[in-house]
Amino acid sequence: MYLDESILLREDLPESLQRDFKELEEYYDKGDWFRFDMLMEEVEASVKAHYLAGKITREELNLIFRKYGVA
Repeated sequence: MYLDESILLREDLPESLQRDFKELEEYYDKGDWFRFDMLMEEVEASVKAHYLAGKITREELNLIFRKYGVA
């Protein structure tokens, strides 16, 4: 698990994703790997759903996954 802080995401991503990312980053900063991992499973599904609904681009999907260590 890691968080690549050099990858910047656009600020106007869907609000639900932004909330999830903030929570992930809080768990990461605290070193709470269990909660980070549990939430990451939900976030991964949510990101895919946003992509399939056309709310984020394929490039954004890939950036998100790289930033949060999915890809």
